[in-house]
Amino acid sequence: MQNRWVKILLWIIFFQIIGAYLGVITQNNIHPWYDNLTKSSLTPPAILFAIVWPILYVLLALAAYLLWQNRLNQKVKPALYCFITQMLMNWAWSPIFFQFQWLAFSLILILTLTLLTLATIFFAKDTIRTISLLLMPYSLWLVFASYLNGYIWFFN
Repeated sequence: MQNRWVKILLWIIFFQIIGAYLGVITQNNIHPWYDNLTKSSLTPPAILFAIVWPILYVLLALAAYLLWQNRLNQKVKPALYCFITQMLMNWAWSPIFFQFQWLAFSLILILTLTLLTLATIFFAKDTIRTISLLLMPYSLWLVFASYLNGYIWFFN
């Protein structure tokens, strides 16, 4: 039992480290480029991103742990593949948007990873319902983030 909690903690630490790294590289491109973009009036203050993402990364780490623990179950594999793909796309989004400033490509990327997250929820709902529940806040955030990305692309 204790070994399980250590594994879960390691998954959470891994996701938090990646999230922190992405936050650092994002910060380097916010001023002045992002600050000067035309943004939606619904764009939250920067502090909200710093609060939301660590929470979402805990939920993602827990979902990843559950998927990985059940990776040999044939019914879980579609959810696992969708999750891995969307996670790689998630981690690519920040550099593509903030560093390379590819607004259209980042919009396509975030829309695709949102669909893959919804597919993960769909595939997991009958096998490991907890995964679907863990991914619901993330999927809602992705829909909102897609809107924000689309707004920036359209008006800039």
